[in-house]
Amino acid sequence: MESNEGTGYSTATMQGRLGHNVVRYKNRVTGQGSWARFLWQGLMLTCLSPLPTVGASVLRGRAYRSVMGALGKGCFIEPNVRWLVPRRIFLGRRVMVGERCFLDANSAEGRIELQDDVWLSRESYVIAGQAEVIVGPMTYVGHRCLFYGHAGIHVGRDALLANDVQLICGNHTFGRRDIPIRAQPTEGEPIVIEDDVWLGASVIVLGGVTIGRGSVVGAGAVVTKSLPAYSIARGVPAVSVGVRGEDPGP
Repeated sequence: MESNEGTGYSTATMQGRLGHNVVRYKNRVTGQGSWARFLWQGLMLTCLSPLPTVGASVLRGRAYRSVMGALGKGCFIEPNVRWLVPRRIFLGRRVMVGERCFLDANSAEGRIELQDDVWLSRESYVIAGQAEVIVGPMTYVGHRCLFYGHAGIHVGRDALLANDVQLICGNHTFGRRDIPIRAQPTEGEPIVIEDDVWLGASVIVLGGVTIGRGSVVGAGAVVTKSLPAYSIARGVPAVSVGVRGEDPGP
């Protein structure tokens, strides 16, 4: 394997001595927090995370208030949810977080907010960077969805996201040849999903896109350009094929 020494860029690998990497890990999972926060956060999440039963899911919805930014009444947190920088994660009232979800605020500047009555289904990933990922009230997020929010994601009220939807607003540049693509600067634009939008299974939405209020996007579409309100869109790349509500129906 070739060495990265002398190439003039840093990587995400665990280089350096053990002590250095332990400090890096502490900073990564707490967002530059203290050792006391790291130990308390680890104790709380490690002890409670794997406990089964409905009672334990209710207990986590109360006990995690000591390590999270905010946690409203009536939250239900299933087993084996993974949290990074939990003090920058904010849950409203009656939020449901499914088993094996992964929520990563990523840094002290990042922020994840799931507002009242959000349902985050099992094995979904929500990742912030230096920006905010906000999911509005009464929104349903299906199984295995991915929010890659390094440039910011805002999902409105009463949205419906089917399984395996991906919202990806970050990207790598690749203009230089002298260093690997993974080491080149990232770029990104925010994603906005307005109120009452339905994204079908396996839809991908890329950075810089706004999907207007009341729109429907068919399964498997890749949305690369913004859609006006009440659009019906499908395809790769997605194109508008109709307007919702124009046909009054039966």
